[in-house]
Amino acid sequence: MRRFLLALICAGVPAIALAATLKPSTLVASPASYDGKTVTVEGTVSNFQTSSTLMGKVAGFQLCDSSCIVVVDKTAQTRSNGATVTVTGVFHTSFSGPKRTFKNAVVIGG
Repeated sequence: MRRFLLALICAGVPAIALAATLKPSTLVASPASYDGKTVTVEGTVSNFQTSSTLMGKVAGFQLCDSSCIVVVDKTAQTRSNGATVTVTGVFHTSFSGPKRTFKNAVVIGG
């Protein structure tokens, strides 16, 4: 009976909740392993900026530990440089924006 209840509880937990939170250096060390996958990453915000595009306002920043990745946030949530944050989005080894192509980027919001 306990096994049944445990299986029932685990079945109701979203897969993303079971996934470990990664560090930017983990993604940089093995980018192909995460390409196209939804990841949750924790690090320190650096170089936060916003831009207006044809699709609306977009935020971008680096998320760092001993290495940095690029975060493109289509929801344009405000972040503070130096803050420790956790983000969830799709990781791309290469992401082409309207003006630049970024290596090792997490895209939030589509």
